[in-house]
Amino acid sequence: MSTFALFEDDTDEPVDVDFVTDTHRRRFVALLIDTSQSMATTQTNGMRAIDALNRELERWLPTVRAGGRGPLRDVEFVVITFGATGVSVVSGNRTISAEDGGAFVPASRLEIPPLAAGGATPMVEAVELALSLVEQRRQYVQTIHAQQTGGPRLILVSDGEPTDREGNPTDDWQRLAHRLEQWRATRRMQLFAFGVPGVDDEVMRALATPNGYFPLEDLDLRRLLDLVLVATTDHVDFERVRSHVFGDEIP
Repeated sequence: MSTFALFEDDTDEPVDVDFVTDTHRRRFVALLIDTSQSMATTQTNGMRAIDALNRELERWLPTVRAGGRGPLRDVEFVVITFGATGVSVVSGNRTISAEDGGAFVPASRLEIPPLAAGGATPMVEAVELALSLVEQRRQYVQTIHAQQTGGPRLILVSDGEPTDREGNPTDDWQRLAHRLEQWRATRRMQLFAFGVPGVDDEVMRALATPNGYFPLEDLDLRRLLDLVLVATTDHVDFERVRSHVFGDEIP
């Protein structure tokens, strides 16, 4: 059975998951998507990259929601974009809130509105926001709902290099890389980073470590989102994702 067959949907209506009474270990996944100007100018299969991404998200989201009634039933997503409009939360009620009804949403109810591309690449700010939100959510769920939580998982997708909000190059990623290393040392977080042509490989390796960084040779957005789904599943490790990216080849 393929990885994605686990998420096939054979029901007509979604079944909501009541996370207030659920007794499983809650898992938090932050998906960070680069929506900078390059996504508005890069072409893939005759389409702007951002238009192709929106089309593929429409295909992908029902698969995630189906997984939310099975293998992803314990997963909550927060989706953050960085580029057009700066750093934005686009999941849940689209506010920077880790409380119930805020930015986090169960996989079974994940929605992502059509995304717009433009502006700079404030990647560092986006990752720092994700770290803050997942830590706040972890504390909230443990305190308010008295539930166990697993280590958060960050999935970073980018085709550029970090800038500030005005588009100026920044080396703030070096400070962020040190912070991420501290999180990994306490086994509180995994970072999977997917880089498409145009990305700064040095930065992505520094943030995700060489094991957690997966450079892609082309801008195949359908394959990219399928890889994101692999990285979201429980008990996945870097080698499993690497096998999906490179097959039997060793990069």
